[in-house]
Amino acid sequence: MGIFNNLRRQNLLQDVQTLILDGLSVTSDLISDIITRDHFSVRILSIREIRNLNERKLQQALIYALRPSRPSHKPTIQGIYVFGAKDAPQSPRRHVSRYPSGVEPTGTTISRGGVIYSHGAQIGTHWNLKSTDALAEESVRGGDKWYQKSGKVIARPPSNDWANILLNCEGIISFDAVLCNGPRHSPCKPDEHQNADSLPWYYRSGHHLPPRVAAYAIGGCASCGTSPEGYSKFGVSPMNHFPLLAPPPLHSSTAKAAKTPFGESDSKLIVRCKDCLFGRYCESCFKWWCEDCYQIPSITHGAPPTPPWEADGGNILGHPEKQIKVHIGLCVEDCLVAEMMTGAGSNGMWG
Repeated sequence: MGIFNNLRRQNLLQDVQTLILDGLSVTSDLISDIITRDHFSVRILSIREIRNLNERKLQQALIYALRPSRPSHKPTIQGIYVFGAKDAPQSPRRHVSRYPSGVEPTGTTISRGGVIYSHGAQIGTHWNLKSTDALAEESVRGGDKWYQKSGKVIARPPSNDWANILLNCEGIISFDAVLCNGPRHSPCKPDEHQNADSLPWYYRSGHHLPPRVAAYAIGGCASCGTSPEGYSKFGVSPMNHFPLLAPPPLHSSTAKAAKTPFGESDSKLIVRCKDCLFGRYCESCFKWWCEDCYQIPSITHGAPPTPPWEADGGNILGHPEKQIKVHIGLCVEDCLVAEMMTGAGSNGMWG
């Protein structure tokens, strides 16, 4: 707080629009001041993996910042990075623009040169620079893991309280995560000419789920290639469907710039929470089946479903409509079979 007070007295904070505090020891009081006080003009704030953060106080500060009686110009902040991992430090890169003294462009070494002036050393330096550039580019593209079939993107799923915060902040403050847009979170009410029983099972009230933060990037369904809610396409779908991407932008402090995918202008994504993927998602190969293509076999009388290796061709009691797709977190067709074969070949549990 003392450091920030000194910066404020020197009029240095009023022009800071992107503030990165990742990995530092930062109190909730300071974060609350950044979000709510007038002497801060921060638009993009990154507080990933900071120490001594009281999440409850941060949530209270966000609720206060969005109060109905707030000034019309508040809140200033547009985006907060809080759920992801902090970015890996980048070592400074220095490009060699010319050969060192004593080495000709042909690679011929004259008498004063040593090992560092040899042609082989220069080739090594060249490839080291290319590797550094590739790693830097991969770090930037890593922020687009939401748009890939990446599996679990957020290592530690946020609490349910965060889901309500994100819901209240929609359209005002963005985060490096979004709410799950699966159909079970949005029950459909039948019109007067439609019978409720004719609705898909996931739209019926008994299967409704409260808001949840999406933690998985899954791509399309293994059968139909999409999902009941469809892809969210950047530039077409509402902006609240898209998370802030890492690393935070340094030259444009807006939520739109922080959400813009790297390179691909037609990027699209499907993200889900853990509850929406339960029983229909392989944790090994990231394959999943949507609600339209696969309904989890019902469990009757409290008995668990028959294991795939005891069923008739993967069918429960000979019913092909209840074919098991996922068992103990692995897809039956590929990963579970491979796991069984590995165990059988190593005198394991299946041997």
